[in-house]
Amino acid sequence: MKGGKGSRTTKFLFALALISFAVATVQGMLYYSSYQPFFKILLVLQNSINAFGFKASVSIKDVVAYIQKEPTVLNRSVGYAYCVAVFTAPYCTISFMYKFLERVLRIIIGFRRGKNCSHVLIFGYNSDVRAMIANNGDMDMKKACVHIITADTVSSEEYYRLNKKGYRLHCVDVLKASEDELSSLLSKTYAESAKNIILFESSSIRNFSLLQLFRLTVNDSEYRLTTAQGAKISCRCEESGIGRLIAEYYNGASGGALYDLELFDLPEMQMHKVYSDHFLHTVCERSDKPLCEWDVHLLVAGLGKLGQQAVVQAMNLGVVHEKNRIVIDVFDTNIDKKMKLFANQFSAGSFDMEDNRFVLKSEVADGSMEINFYKLDVLYKDFYKLVRKNMKTQPYTYAVITIDDIDTSVNCAMQLSELFDEYGGGIPIIMRMDSDRRLAGYISSGNGVFSNVDIIDDRSCMISLSMIINSELDRRAKEYNHFYNNIAIISADETGSKDNSGADTEQEWNRLRLFRRSSSKAAAYHDEVKDVIIPRLAKENGAELDKKLEELLGREGILMRYTGSAWRMNGSETELLDRLKADSFAYSLASLEHRRWCCYMASICWKYGERNDSARKNPCMVTQEKLMETMPDMCKYDLMSLMARYSKMQ
Repeated sequence: MKGGKGSRTTKFLFALALISFAVATVQGMLYYSSYQPFFKILLVLQNSINAFGFKASVSIKDVVAYIQKEPTVLNRSVGYAYCVAVFTAPYCTISFMYKFLERVLRIIIGFRRGKNCSHVLIFGYNSDVRAMIANNGDMDMKKACVHIITADTVSSEEYYRLNKKGYRLHCVDVLKASEDELSSLLSKTYAESAKNIILFESSSIRNFSLLQLFRLTVNDSEYRLTTAQGAKISCRCEESGIGRLIAEYYNGASGGALYDLELFDLPEMQMHKVYSDHFLHTVCERSDKPLCEWDVHLLVAGLGKLGQQAVVQAMNLGVVHEKNRIVIDVFDTNIDKKMKLFANQFSAGSFDMEDNRFVLKSEVADGSMEINFYKLDVLYKDFYKLVRKNMKTQPYTYAVITIDDIDTSVNCAMQLSELFDEYGGGIPIIMRMDSDRRLAGYISSGNGVFSNVDIIDDRSCMISLSMIINSELDRRAKEYNHFYNNIAIISADETGSKDNSGADTEQEWNRLRLFRRSSSKAAAYHDEVKDVIIPRLAKENGAELDKKLEELLGREGILMRYTGSAWRMNGSETELLDRLKADSFAYSLASLEHRRWCCYMASICWKYGERNDSARKNPCMVTQEKLMETMPDMCKYDLMSLMARYSKMQ
């Protein structure tokens, strides 16, 4: 990385000082040429040094007289240069004094900030960290001390550039150090008082190793770093296998973990933003189709990490009804190898996996869901021939292009746009465009053939330090979990209205195992879909939404009676279930939410079976009808999204 403006200025001043000193030395040698060598050397040095001290021994007047006495070419050339150096040398002195005082002041301020500010640690210094720093304009650096710890060698120019912006860089490979050296190596980072620690190496396994530098429980080695009370560690992990390994490590903390842990995945964050900005059901939303016919037919070109996230999140966000169909067609030139790797995401207990096709088993969830894999190159006609064929049987409703090569992506987007226009158009096409922001801007502006094409936000534009530390999704998921815990559902013949509405949201969250946190995040993701679904579902059932909510969940609700801070079941479990079945609006929403939960659980490798978190088995992964037969007491919890909406009205 090239040095910044400050680095270039420093180099210029240093060069100017050397030239000024050299000119003053040559002038002194000429002027004092008649003196004895010993005195000559001393006088020359005195003059050169005094030139930087605002009072040269040989003045401009002396030089003029010397030139007039001996007007040779050498004397004139050196004399004129010396007259300039008399002014440049003091300027260099002033500049260096300013730089020195600035450094001293920065050290003093840094020392005071080290005691008073909030410390943030970032492990790793790669292109994503640089982007995160570049996008960090909304964070007050006067209140936060950000320490970057990297095993890589960083240039002095880069070091000073970061230091000038308020970041502290520490070049040390902590993974090569023994545990008893950790405290001394990281003493200047305030690691044990930091409230936020971000493990941001590109390697997921390296981040897991870094995580183990910190004491997970009080029984861990005393030489490991002890985090501050309430500290949060954000660990980047984009490999599902390593993610499970980290989850098992963290969930195995007996007596509770000493810190809060959040796993985050940049491709997941990118694709969530895509589906948030460009509704997955855009085509159906513009139509008069009932929700049960809001079928999803998603085209995904490229099965890299972004493509995988496009598929996985569609399994959660694609559910709008207990019966709507979800079909995902994935195209890649190396589909055989990538499909086998992707299959690790799913369990054979939930999917039938045969002949390049994954089908969610009918006993696992209502509706239908299938993923088809095709070994085709989007550059060839065979790809577009198959797309035309599929459009005739079940038109595509959305397309995501995650291919790395720009030329191939643009060509694919243009041809799909033209092809989709033949079938009415208006089908969203979202494409990856990481390296050419000018072209990305042109495409996003909706010019010509790109009218229905938009761009997946590049991580370099999207990621910021505040986004990770103060994740909006994280906040919403915590609120969702708190809401679930806040509802004390008690039967009509019980007394009291106890609830935990005053419980600490953070403590509730920290007690959750990691997979439960993921489930809350998936529910938070789907909130934006429900904002569209719930009003539409009420309309389909001929109900006015606010009145319907009051009828079902109000103080005299037929399903639940709201006490102001909790709900009381209106009758027994059996009576509540009978009333739920009798109300088409409530039953449809409960069935939808149960199906969504089942599909999400299937997407993260869970299957039906006796409750076993380690084996990823859950007895509720069945159809709605089966759930009402085997576990009727669990059906009421599928009304939570409706209850959450009602509580916001109060």
